[in-house]
Amino acid sequence: MTQSEQAFLAPPIQDQPSNSDAQTVRLLLICQAEGMHSRYAELSVENSGLTARGWEQTNALASWLAAHERIDVLVSAPPLRSRLTAQRIGQALGRSVIVHQDLPHQVRITPPSLTPSNPLIPAFSLLKVNEQFASDQQYAEFTGKLLAALTHLVHEHWGKSIAIVLDGNAIATALRAFFGNANLAIAIHHTSICELSFWAKQWSLMYINRMEHNPLPPLTLPKNSSEPALPGQTLGGESEAIEQELARVTHVYNRSVPADLDAPDPGRDQRLRHLLRFANLPQGSRILDVGAGDGRLALALAEDGAREVVGVDISPAMLEMAEYLRLSSGSPAALRVSYRLAPAQRMPFLNESFDAIICRLLLHHTQKPELILREIVRLLKPGGILILADLLSADDPVKRATQNTIEARRNPSHAAARSTDQYRKLVTGAGLTIEAETVAVFERELENWLSDMQSDPNSRTVVREMVEAGLETDATGFNVRRQGGKLIFDQRMFYVKAVKR
Repeated sequence: MTQSEQAFLAPPIQDQPSNSDAQTVRLLLICQAEGMHSRYAELSVENSGLTARGWEQTNALASWLAAHERIDVLVSAPPLRSRLTAQRIGQALGRSVIVHQDLPHQVRITPPSLTPSNPLIPAFSLLKVNEQFASDQQYAEFTGKLLAALTHLVHEHWGKSIAIVLDGNAIATALRAFFGNANLAIAIHHTSICELSFWAKQWSLMYINRMEHNPLPPLTLPKNSSEPALPGQTLGGESEAIEQELARVTHVYNRSVPADLDAPDPGRDQRLRHLLRFANLPQGSRILDVGAGDGRLALALAEDGAREVVGVDISPAMLEMAEYLRLSSGSPAALRVSYRLAPAQRMPFLNESFDAIICRLLLHHTQKPELILREIVRLLKPGGILILADLLSADDPVKRATQNTIEARRNPSHAAARSTDQYRKLVTGAGLTIEAETVAVFERELENWLSDMQSDPNSRTVVREMVEAGLETDATGFNVRRQGGKLIFDQRMFYVKAVKR
């Protein structure tokens, strides 16, 4: 064992416990969640965010830690994957995250020729040292930097439970140092926990790859399984109805990812640019995109000069798609965009964190939009701007009911489109002052509109029949007409620009 390794394993002299039976420090080494580079080999950007699976892993881990572990200090390595994992844990624990810049990370992936043939070893597992590092010297430098950082953290926070989120290579390296065997093959799984504890005046390895938060799936699925509930996201005292809404939205959008992410869609791009022209947000703003979806609006905001854009969504699959588009865009502006998994009713940011917030096509998913607007107001700085854009219903209550029925059949997470007066009351009721508003009308082709939600054949048929039934009388309020053998209708949206005084 080297001198640096011995320094890590020894407590600071002044803090050695008088009671030899006392446990004086716990070191929880938590592997970051699955990152985009683990799933998409074509993405060369190493400092990527999380996949949908990674967000699900992080959510489950955070909930489990909050219920079962006492953590006094929460530390993260610098890479984005580690920070996103740690931030979600911190949100669940109510603790801030210390980003330790000296914690090293190793992102080299095992070459295909060295991938293990044993199918029980996952592709992301850590294998022998010479398969993960370019040279013995590189490994020695990595080990020395890692042990120095861990030693500093252990001595600075002696007597506490320290959780450190970092990549699996670093965890395996720390364990090899503990065992004194640099060639030991160790597999570390995403979001697994390894614990080293100082007990009875000596360090002990308590466990490796603890994963109760991510249990193995059952061998057989139940015959009448219900739709999955949203894992690990609760709203405390809020109603059960909101929890059900969140679960429904998550379920729908986790299944709505298009097969071709890069397919051109001039109509979609036109609608985004139209909203940005209305918003006319100041250059250099820090912007929150609530209900970010595929992240295209967040990227467009960055291209338009935002200093930073943070996108929030409740669907792990949507966040994976957004992160894929961000990493593959090749634009320098994409470096100013990041994403978080959170419900719009409770977002993991400090009060008055944003210069502007965009809430596009989100409020129609909830029966309680005032909860989202209350959270938005909390996060806006004084003088901050809200840009609201959502589905506009007809003023006629019968047409409004018909429209909502059609929308809900196409998209089961739809709750209610609202009138201009209803939106105005929601915005002013939240304490905001409306400075501008407009009605935007976009021509949509019915079949393309249905394809946006990957609607099943039965739903497509029902929606098509309902829309066709309103051709003569405009019973839907959609202004439906036939053009060249296609059904065309007007999608109406209401834009509001409001300010927090």
